Amino acid sequence: MALHPQMKMGSSSGEGRPQWSVLDNVKRISGTSPETLMAEINTGITNIELARATALLESVARATARPTPPPQYDVRMADEAYRAGCAALAAGQLDEALHSLTISLSKCPPDKTSAVAKLQSLISLTSQQLQRPSNSN
Repeated sequence: MALHPQMKMGSSSGEGRPQWSVLDNVKRISGTSPETLMAEINTGITNIELARATALLESVARATARPTPPPQYDVRMADEAYRAGCAALAAGQLDEALHSLTISLSKCPPDKTSAVAKLQSLISLTSQQLQRPSNSN
């Protein structure tokens, strides 16, 4: 007597009824083509491999990195000094403005040519205003 592959004789009554199937616990994915499913699997595998490779490269880079000296230029500090200089100019505090703008220029990276030119122009104008005798009131 041949049994259907999904049927198993297991009851004491000897009746051939389905008790267990290899597909019982398989999740059915409706509306998904095999190509879409394989693409999702491949994307997941690629993401895991990328994360592992990145972590490995970062650990190697940290292990071989030489300590670097503190940067000579600091964009954040240059921006803060520039804002302080502009505020001092607006308040009529020319000495403070000149000081802040000079700090901003010293911290500004030289490759930021338009910012350097703007700072140099503001420093020049502020210096000229400080040299005028009318500011001695």
